[in-house]
Amino acid sequence: MPAARTLAAAVFVTDPTTHETLLFQPSTQITDPAIAEQITHPDAWLPEEPRPSRRSKPTEAEA
Repeated sequence: MPAARTLAAAVFVTDPTTHETLLFQPSTQITDPAIAEQITHPDAWLPEEPRPSRRSKPTEAEA
């Protein structure tokens, strides 16, 4: 079973079987690879891993 990915935005896709237009809301978990491959914009997905902090060293206030 493929890993589920979670949407960050609402998206419209075409059901590969019925050819109906489907609307998926943010926070929906997508497990069907035929649906997931239609969602190509990277901002449509929540990040799979936590993004690293941009700061590499603590500021004076944090030290």
